[in-house]
Amino acid sequence: MQAGDVKLGKVFANDHQSVIPIFQRPYVWDQEDNWEPLWMDVRTAAEEVEAETEPQSGTGQSKPRTYFLGAVVVQERYRPPRRLGSSHIIDGQQRMTTLQILFAAARAVAHDIAADSVVGRFTSLLENRAETVHEAYPDDRYKVWPLPQDRAAFLWAVRGSDDDGAAPAPDHRLVRARVWFEQEIGDWAKAAPSPVQRLDDLFYTLQERMQLVEIVLDAGDDPQVIFEALNHRGVRLDAADLVKNLLFQTVESQGEHQHSEELLMNAWLPLDAEPWRGQVTTGRIRRALIDLLLAYWLTVQKRQDVLVEHLFADFKKWLPESGRQASDVIRDIRHYAETYQRVRGLPLTDPTGRLLDRMQTMTTTPWPVLLYLHATDDVPNDQRAIAARAIDSFLMRRAVCLMTTKDYNRLFVQVLADAQQSDPARAGQAVVRSLWNQTADARLWPDDRTFLAALIANDLYRRSYRARLKALLVGLENHLRTPKTEHAPALSSADPRLNIEHVLPQKWETHWPLNDGDGEESLKKRHEAVHQLGNLTLTTTKLNPSLSNREWPHKKDSLSAHSLLRLTTSSVLSAPEELRDKWSNERWAERWDEDRIQLRTLWLAHIALQAWPKPKGDTA
Repeated sequence: MQAGDVKLGKVFANDHQSVIPIFQRPYVWDQEDNWEPLWMDVRTAAEEVEAETEPQSGTGQSKPRTYFLGAVVVQERYRPPRRLGSSHIIDGQQRMTTLQILFAAARAVAHDIAADSVVGRFTSLLENRAETVHEAYPDDRYKVWPLPQDRAAFLWAVRGSDDDGAAPAPDHRLVRARVWFEQEIGDWAKAAPSPVQRLDDLFYTLQERMQLVEIVLDAGDDPQVIFEALNHRGVRLDAADLVKNLLFQTVESQGEHQHSEELLMNAWLPLDAEPWRGQVTTGRIRRALIDLLLAYWLTVQKRQDVLVEHLFADFKKWLPESGRQASDVIRDIRHYAETYQRVRGLPLTDPTGRLLDRMQTMTTTPWPVLLYLHATDDVPNDQRAIAARAIDSFLMRRAVCLMTTKDYNRLFVQVLADAQQSDPARAGQAVVRSLWNQTADARLWPDDRTFLAALIANDLYRRSYRARLKALLVGLENHLRTPKTEHAPALSSADPRLNIEHVLPQKWETHWPLNDGDGEESLKKRHEAVHQLGNLTLTTTKLNPSLSNREWPHKKDSLSAHSLLRLTTSSVLSAPEELRDKWSNERWAERWDEDRIQLRTLWLAHIALQAWPKPKGDTA
């Protein structure tokens, strides 16, 4: 490679086009972080030039200073017949694009004040001479050629002075940049005694006093290495930006250049926008959603756990080893992105939709398994449902039993591999077998006895994570709803309106006193009952503490007024259906005590065994 300082005027002096390659990301510079600092440097330098031209400035000055604008890395492109010479901008495309907008804004101001000669000078920084541009390729007139998704806004921003067409997208950053620079330059120029002279000094400044470090790569240099080395500068790149860069460079090196623009516009471009570029929280860390998707996708390809922190390094190693065409990889990633959105949109009545709802409180590690099952057309829907129910049962049982989640990443990679190696028509059953066959403590699928013991424990509330306990209660509520139940949408564990309520209050002493003469055994029984599953329900409105702690008749009225949930109406305000041969609804609702709590605990535990079943050995 060759590197050296070069004046800005020389960068744009020749009839040459600098092309932003497909693998680069769209224009992202903004006013506060980028346009204002750049303009302040240019303006300061121009005012120094202006001072030098004043008669009283004298001639014995020290060497004028130049301003460093950063670095640009370029690589010459093959020149087809009749085309203008061109190069790819490997790094510095945000800066080069912004400078073009600045030149165009200055040209527009010069046109407004009838400084025709200055208009021509700025045009020389924006457009190649007409006689060098072949009539078959009119776009070669532009000194810089942007990405397809930025093209309409860029062409408006650098339009000729006689073009007064409306902006194609007023909120596009390039459009806003043109408007901002034109306003700033116009105000600055018109504040001088001679606006024409000031604009002429601005042109001289940009041409002679602004400087770049230009790095020119040889044909054999690897632009990806340079791109990664310079990644720490400018606006931070996500792992997805590096993956995209590598993929589109590989498309070129694999001889599929003619497909690059189609792949960008039809396959990758949606991944450069919301929701994919938005931040999501996993654990305590916020990451770009696109980075998570790529980590899940690569996990499916490698059958190895891929961490976002190592995503690009793992991808860079995998791509050449895979032997796959980069174009096919891009299309497959887009397919998985569409699958992700489709799966995320499944209703809570769907087994996978219910699983995803509860995964928010537990773990995201099953995502690669779910994506594989739903992205693979040969996997039937019933097998996807079988897999979702099995994973849901596995996670809920372990959560209630307070079992560790530390080995879930490796476990679900093994489950994924077992599903991939099975007949797609039985992929869901392969997931069940894989989970059922685990024997290590960190991977064990709790049996009914273990699950039941955890459900009926005296301290379930105190020892459980609140979000997971809420997910348990929500799951029980949804399971209790039958076709006979008045139609209502399924509940979500993430619904902030739902609150866990103790029927027998935690602060029971004032309004729920023990009977006179009750001893230590009764007190112990009371303390144990308060935090049992049978004493917990959900309310859609948080009860006023004064009502929540009141005696049973008031508490019953409050629950009746605030809860239409089956969890409350079918087992707190009335007797569970299975007990009505011994308990009438009226007798059940007379009071709320330890006996009823114990019965309801056992009843809800029975419901939980139905809601999250574990197959027996022969059916697994």
